[in-house]
Formats: sequence, structure tokens, C-alpha cells
Amino acid sequence: MSASNLTHQKDKWQSIWMRRGVLTSIINTGRKIYNWFFRRYLRKFISRETRLLEVGCGTATLTLSLADEIKELVGVDISEAAIELSDKNAKKLEVVNAKFELGDCLNLNYENEFDVVWSQGLMEHFDEPGKVAFEHYKATSPGGVTLISVPYKYSYHALWYGVTRPKLLRPLWPWTEQVFLSKKELLAIGRTLTDKAHVHFLQPFPLGIIILELPK
Repeated sequence: MSASNLTHQKDKWQSIWMRRGVLTSIINTGRKIYNWFFRRYLRKFISRETRLLEVGCGTATLTLSLADEIKELVGVDISEAAIELSDKNAKKLEVVNAKFELGDCLNLNYENEFDVVWSQGLMEHFDEPGKVAFEHYKATSPGGVTLISVPYKYSYHALWYGVTRPKLLRPLWPWTEQVFLSKKELLAIGRTLTDKAHVHFLQPFPLGIIILELPK
């Protein structure tokens, strides 16, 4: 990604995390519902000794809700507003084993450090999804696992995106431009990193989420 594109992406996400209003309230409600299912999924991979990195942490509401079940949580995001929200949420929940810092998912400052590296709704917003996946995997320690969650190509997420492409409806899409991946396409990205890669749906299926698991 060029410097100009990176700046544009940063500015877009900064405005997203600073946004307030009815649509944001609806999204926050939906996030709480999805977090319940993501928590159930992530608990299969964590323990009291787990060091977890969330890439593109946003408000970090999901991972902060698991902080008392792991050793350490680190969140990185390109947006200063997101980092401020994450810090605020950590203080509100009295979480003391978490830290949040500015970072670029295309150039993470970590290598072989975390037992679990996780992201949700991140990779599909970039022109180089394979590079984003590589940076996740690079940060994962040997014996650990990279977990990357994205909306499914044939889901209500993709339908919503398609309906909101006309200019007048664009404000109803709360995120940046993105692509939608099939299981086959996501697996192909994972197989460039390890032949142990596999992809499955977050259950239940109607949630419209697929997850790439990359054991290291």
C-alpha cells in the first residue's frame, strides 16, 4: 500500500471510530451479539498463560471481555481514536493486563511473540489481504495460532454492502470499501503461509462469518 493510500485508510478509520449517532448505536448492539459467539469460539484457544494480540483492535470490546482469562492482551490499530476508545474501555472494566498502541497491519512490529493473533473484520478492507495475513502469522509464536475472521462472500453482509453502493445509500454502510471472500479464496491465502491452514464458519451459519485458522 502506498503512503497516500495508507494515509487515506487511516483518515477513514479515524472518522469511523469518532462517529456517533443512531447507526453507531445499532452497530454497537450488533457487536455485543457477535462478541458472544466470538468469545465462545476464542475460548478454545486461550488459557491463563496466553499472550494475545488483536490486530485492528478498534474498541477492543471482545478481547477486553476475555482479558481476565489470559496472561496479556495487546491491541494495535491504525486509528488514534480507536486506541483512545480501547484505553477508555480497559479502564472502565478495570483491566490491568492490556495495552493498546498505534500500528499498521501491513507492517507489524512483532515477530514470533504471541500465542494467539486475532483479527475480525480487518483483512477484507485492504488491497493486499495476503500481506495482512502474513503479518498476523509473522507475529505468532511457534506452537501458537493465527485466527482471522472475515464476512462471508455469500452472506447478508455482502448483500448489505451491495445495496449501499449507490451514493445516496452509501452512509448506511458504516465501514470502508472492501471485498468479500469465499471459503476457497480465504483458504488459498492461508495456504501460502502453511499447509495446515483451514477455514470454517463461525457457528451458527447465519452469522455470515468465516474464519481462517493458521497453526504455527
